[in-house]
Amino acid sequence: MTTLGEQLQNRIRVSEKVIASARTHGPKIAAILADYAVTIEGPGTPATAEAFKAVIYAAANGLEHATKGMRETEHTVAAEKADDVPVRQKREEACSEVGGLLVRLRSAVEDHLGAEGVRTYGLASEGTRVPRKVLEYAQNVVQLLEKAPVKIASPFGGSFDSAVAAATLSAKAAILAGFIVDDDREARELEDAYALRDRAVAAWSDAYQGAAAMLEGLYRRAGWKELAEKVRPTLRKVRGEEVGDDIEGAPPEGG
Repeated sequence: MTTLGEQLQNRIRVSEKVIASARTHGPKIAAILADYAVTIEGPGTPATAEAFKAVIYAAANGLEHATKGMRETEHTVAAEKADDVPVRQKREEACSEVGGLLVRLRSAVEDHLGAEGVRTYGLASEGTRVPRKVLEYAQNVVQLLEKAPVKIASPFGGSFDSAVAAATLSAKAAILAGFIVDDDREARELEDAYALRDRAVAAWSDAYQGAAAMLEGLYRRAGWKELAEKVRPTLRKVRGEEVGDDIEGAPPEGG
């Protein structure tokens, strides 16, 4: 199971507090506000207790939905990161194998053809550990081996066949190329997951600030100033840097 970061945990906790407060105090505050509306607009006002409650609950439900979406996209990012590990490991192993083969090939060419052979087959350059550069290096050597075929037998029993060398190196390079493609795909998928998470966090921020600010205003209108302060949205809460005070306790006397 994915362990959520502290920032996300704080955002979730802040959301849960606002949602719980809305659902706990929603009916009572709706009744208070409806009575106030009657006083101002008369008994025919459309601002009934049910209307206020519907708005309060809708804001809470919207925040709950946005919080769930934010949590899910974080899990997706974590899953994509986990998927990257074995693919990258296979790519690195294939890169190491191709790099080692190039080293051995250079040694064999130098033994049988000397420095001129090393230059002919493009083996004079310094080695690299960057997978894509190793692949390009290997592919270039394969082309040169095929372009200048040679087969030599050593008087001491050894031999060198450029066709065999080209086929062997080409096969290993193809494996590396496949893992590079896989790794590129995983990188794009991770980028997409990050983008989705960023959008989900932005949607959550709007939902949280909207719901919390609305509750703050309604609590103040009802005379619940202490609860209004506790539910008030802040930049630190939006950033996930704090969760704020617990939003609990009864409304004031007569509220």
